[in-house]
Amino acid sequence: MITMSDMVIPGKKVKLRPKEWGDVQHDYEWARDPELARLDATLPVSLTLAEYISGYGEELRRPSQGRYRFAIETLDGQHIGNCMYYDLSEVNKQAELGILIGDRAFWDKGYGSEAICLLLGYIFRTTNVQKVYLHTLDWNIRAQHGFRKCGFVIEGYRQRDGFNFILMEVTRQQWEEKESQFSASLESSPGGDNSGQPQGK
Repeated sequence: MITMSDMVIPGKKVKLRPKEWGDVQHDYEWARDPELARLDATLPVSLTLAEYISGYGEELRRPSQGRYRFAIETLDGQHIGNCMYYDLSEVNKQAELGILIGDRAFWDKGYGSEAICLLLGYIFRTTNVQKVYLHTLDWNIRAQHGFRKCGFVIEGYRQRDGFNFILMEVTRQQWEEKESQFSASLESSPGGDNSGQPQGK
């Protein structure tokens, strides 16, 4: 089985790699950004950098069980966002997915969609997960389009903390049957990404 410590997942626009200390400045800036917080249905972080670094280091040293985080980089090594899967259930064989493209220069250009497809491929190759799901704000149409490009379909609606979410999911069978089509879709349609998705809301 592939381990995260020595693994990079390459694509045509981006690559995924394990999180590291060098990401902290970007992550702090993105966490304090009001627009990104709105896309994530939350409030901007009010911690000082020192406080943020303290919690950041603890997460790197002792990652939460069932939560696997990746940095999204361009092929030349520029850190532009993060993605992860979490709430991994061995019983239900499912996990939730989250993504953030924090660098606005890479919005609506297909980077987020490729990162999602790379992460889905990794999940289905290396775990026994049978279904990956996510929650996205009902008004975030561009994000929903990006998820559909990777095979997600709408399965329901949720209200939480005063926000309306759409539940989307993709099963292992759906992914395996159409993986090549998803790759072709990304190459032919670069747009449709948005910057932030709820991550554990």
